[in-house]
Amino acid sequence: MALYITEQGLKIRREGQRLQLFREKKLVRELRFEDLDEIYIFGRTHFTAQAIQALLKNKIYVHFLTSSGKYLGRLAPPKGKNIELRLSQFRAFEDEKRRLSLAKSFILAKVKNQRTFLRRHNRKLKQNRIAQAILQLKKQIIQVERSHNLENLRGAEGIAANIYFEVFGRLIQVKGLKFPGRIRRPPPDPINALLSLGYTLLCTQIWSMVEASSLDAYLGFLHVPEYGRPSLVLDLMEEWRPIIVDPLVVRVLNWGTIKAEDFIEEPWEEDEDFSSIHLSPQGLRKFLAQFHRRMEEEATYTPLNKRFRYKDIMQQQIWHLNRVLLGKEKNYNGFIFEH
Repeated sequence: MALYITEQGLKIRREGQRLQLFREKKLVRELRFEDLDEIYIFGRTHFTAQAIQALLKNKIYVHFLTSSGKYLGRLAPPKGKNIELRLSQFRAFEDEKRRLSLAKSFILAKVKNQRTFLRRHNRKLKQNRIAQAILQLKKQIIQVERSHNLENLRGAEGIAANIYFEVFGRLIQVKGLKFPGRIRRPPPDPINALLSLGYTLLCTQIWSMVEASSLDAYLGFLHVPEYGRPSLVLDLMEEWRPIIVDPLVVRVLNWGTIKAEDFIEEPWEEDEDFSSIHLSPQGLRKFLAQFHRRMEEEATYTPLNKRFRYKDIMQQQIWHLNRVLLGKEKNYNGFIFEH
């Protein structure tokens, strides 16, 4: 399970095979190490040295974020030890044909999932503009399939993203809530703030799985390698954005789980000349609970004809990529939303 800690100033200690959380001298929560996969810390928390050692020994990732949700870094156990897999990853990167094939698979799944997501919502909304976007995305799927190099592919993906986000705001039926389009740094409105936070959480989930499986997080096939950028993680995120985060954002706003009063505006952490919208502590706790619930929801995983939690399907997809890189399976197939 994932543990999210948003309360400031907690002290975390080890007691035998359990992790204990203290507020001053009062024990407020206790968990067994065997029940934990990851811990997310938002803001200030204090760990004892014994707790840190136990977390590393039990291969539990600890992610550190600011109280507003900006990712800072993590405490991580040693990476997977399969050097042959990493060598296969580097060889696939150097092979232009294989690199393009993998990159296409990531984007093909993403655009198909975006289109399915819009179709699901427009069955009820019945808006002509969304219907047009659905048709335009179908054409972009063909362009992705026909791309003969990475530049063409990235161009097709960019056009698809513009089409998708031009109508994304129409899915949110909250009076007075406007979506100016996808704006990342800094997010100027509640919808962009939730998208950015959701994508950050999704990134950390996949990053941990990637490194545990022995892949190199920094060498992707679609995203250009760049200092400090986890390109492979960003590649693998693509198919999941319209499955995990985008539906979650629409759901929490339309259902009133997250409301206007759950957001605050403050100077942007990276440049105080700009302001940024982000969740209040109360709003953050509500969103994290809903994100966890979404990851626990189940879907059918066609290759095995079984139902798994979304989190487990992500892991299955990474293992699938491993087998493709090692030559045990021919092509990578992205996970596609059920119609």
